Amino acid sequence: MKRKLTICLLLALIFYNGNAKAAERGSLEELNDLSDTVFQMTRQSKYEEALQVLAYFEKTLKSAEKKQQDPMLTGAQIRQITLGYNDMVRSLKQADTSDTQKLRAAAQFRMLMDAVENRSDPLWGSLEKPIMEAFAELKQDVQKNESTSFHEKWNEFISLYDLIYPSLTIDVSEDQLETVGKHIDVIEQEEFQQMTESTKLERLSLLQHDLKNVFDRVEEDDADPSLLWVIITTGSIIITALTYVGYRKYKAEKNKLKKRDYPK
Repeated sequence: MKRKLTICLLLALIFYNGNAKAAERGSLEELNDLSDTVFQMTRQSKYEEALQVLAYFEKTLKSAEKKQQDPMLTGAQIRQITLGYNDMVRSLKQADTSDTQKLRAAAQFRMLMDAVENRSDPLWGSLEKPIMEAFAELKQDVQKNESTSFHEKWNEFISLYDLIYPSLTIDVSEDQLETVGKHIDVIEQEEFQQMTESTKLERLSLLQHDLKNVFDRVEEDDADPSLLWVIITTGSIIITALTYVGYRKYKAEKNKLKKRDYPK
């Protein structure tokens, strides 16, 4: 009798946990789908409709969190989603924000939510090729002493990295991101231009190696054509104009949140 009771309790526990995981996955999938709807509406310049979907997204997120006995999202994930959500709303509401900047913010938010919901082949992994291919041209410019061309290509590289950076904070360890960030900081210093050719190439190779390690954790998957469309249509001019904005903003916001969460 006791054995039967124990088995029944175990089955009930397994069934409960299975339903809880299914509910959690369903909520994350819905939030991911909503971010895609925001992206598609922004792509079609339907900004008011996109804002309405974002309002529903916020309600859905809060509702899902309240229903879960165990939080389906970590504190770090919620902070990044909140940053991305606020940036998306602000971008759509500001009259002086260009259509391309709004679309870029939507693509960034879309990839962020996909990273939260998708554990094996996130969309940000589809940008490995354009990001990693940039190093060949950067190294060529160093060898040819083409400083102007180097800065232009570097700006394009940073802009692409900026696009996926919020998603990386979800999928990649903090130590890995800090290592990549330190390499970037060194190359952005004025002193970098005073280094010898061999030292510059070494610095670029270190960054290239650590970025490759970041992408190696992602399973190969077909790129989302709509997101690649965003990358292609933005062009180098707008990419240069948007240099550093997202990457620096997210680093600054993250540092502020850390100080707020862990007061001295």
